[in-house]
Amino acid sequence: MSVRQSLRRRRKKPAKPTPLFPLTPHNNSQRCKKIRGKMYFFGVWEDPGAALQMYSRAAAALHAGRQPRPCTLSEEGPTVKQLCNHFLTYQHRRSQTGEIGFRWFEDCRTVLASFARFVGPGRLVSDLTPDDFLRYQQKLVRNGLTKRKGMGVHALTRTITVVRGLFKYAYEMNLTVHASLRKPRNLC
Repeated sequence: MSVRQSLRRRRKKPAKPTPLFPLTPHNNSQRCKKIRGKMYFFGVWEDPGAALQMYSRAAAALHAGRQPRPCTLSEEGPTVKQLCNHFLTYQHRRSQTGEIGFRWFEDCRTVLASFARFVGPGRLVSDLTPDDFLRYQQKLVRNGLTKRKGMGVHALTRTITVVRGLFKYAYEMNLTVHASLRKPRNLC
């Protein structure tokens, strides 16, 4: 008996629990599914129910080509889209009264549409991590807002100013309870 034959005997894949079960067993002892040309893993062989539950949570986003929203402990708070719309309503009122120019409002609208598309409009604001902002900044440097050409220093600074303004506004209006948006208290 060769080494290859002994490996085959050891790694016998389990059958699907039901004929319509969407996940297949992979050689690494996990359940998987190929979506849009990429392999995604959802759980171990021994627990097909948990794997199916993980798949059903992420399936819609993955089939649409988006990154699925990470699991959270709290399902409360505004989404990125709600926060952006609130901020844009505020900025639109300011442009109508002459506090800011219409061009600045259009820049805010373009930047926030790009930001919401990047992180996912249905994602909770409390789910955002510093890594999301770093990846967005790197995307801007490489591709810009229009996916044609990367941004220069001044355009990048202007874009970051808009996103920072969004979260400053959210903090000042108490629209989010995310701990990292709170200013540290003076202990003295």
